[in-house]
Amino acid sequence: MQQLLGGNSQKIVLLIGERGQREVLLDLTAVLGLRGPVRVLDAGNGFDPYMVTRAIRRQTARLYEVMERIYVARAFTCYQVITLLQQTPASPAPHLVFDLLATFADEAVTYRESVRLLQIGMAQLLRLREQAPVVVSARSGLAGQRAGLLRLLKRTADVVLLANAPAAVAAVERLL
Repeated sequence: MQQLLGGNSQKIVLLIGERGQREVLLDLTAVLGLRGPVRVLDAGNGFDPYMVTRAIRRQTARLYEVMERIYVARAFTCYQVITLLQQTPASPAPHLVFDLLATFADEAVTYRESVRLLQIGMAQLLRLREQAPVVVSARSGLAGQRAGLLRLLKRTADVVLLANAPAAVAAVERLL
């Protein structure tokens, strides 16, 4: 993680896996919280504060101090995701986006509208990247036309790590 998220690294790192790389992002939340402020946008209802708390307790007794550095916002629709991204101030704090495409796969929203919204969201990710690294997770199992959403997201990312590729798994381990 030092190489991708340390120092002045302004990158969008995309983690792709079957379960949206939830555990990796939870561990990463704890690691980054130990260093300083971190902003979490939970788009797939995957943020578990208890798991983050346990990871922090393994590292320090200053649990409350670290937890106060972790800012969490949740979104339950793709429209809320876009609003949260637009309202998130660019800052030197790293940004973690849990399962970004989860709400964009909603069949109640047309594919065309999902693409339009995702393009707005990607512009916001680029804006946030100007000040700090952004780590985004996405599930690999989008089917049919919705698989195009993941292809769009990949084009915005500076680094793409696939969970099922052995080299990528090793890279994720080095990140932490």
